[in-house]
Amino acid sequence: MHRNITAIYRTHAVADLVRRELSELGISSSDIRVVPDRDEPVDADGHRTDNKYSDQLHDLHLPDEDLRTYQQSVRRGDYVVSAEVDENQVGRAKEIMRRPEGETHNLDQRSGEFEGETVDPYSDPDNRRTNADWAAERDHDHSDPYTRSYKRNTRLNENN
Repeated sequence: MHRNITAIYRTHAVADLVRRELSELGISSSDIRVVPDRDEPVDADGHRTDNKYSDQLHDLHLPDEDLRTYQQSVRRGDYVVSAEVDENQVGRAKEIMRRPEGETHNLDQRSGEFEGETVDPYSDPDNRRTNADWAAERDHDHSDPYTRSYKRNTRLNENN
């Protein structure tokens, strides 16, 4: 069983700091994804309109109920960090990803904000690579208000 930890941040600077700290923990850079992966401002309406971020989130193969929250958060200017971690790294990775507390969104509250929203479809469904082993299932035993933990049968970077 392979593990994934995901959180939402208010700024790219904090998301990048979390990425660096996860790298220092020994997590390969190919196992850490930041969406969007640069400081990307929102438009005058307070939204991002580029669908590539939605596709990048789809490529994490997370459950739709959580994907919706991540998509809507990124659309409104937030940043998602998602890391594939070894079982022995889960606790420390979660500690890193919960800090700084003022910059990390409470995922339970964020999910409630977007309850009525739909999941944006993949921009080109015919080109989407998928595999049942990539599908993540939320691990409620290791989730908390600021991080979500997932289990899947294979690492994403082995096949994706």
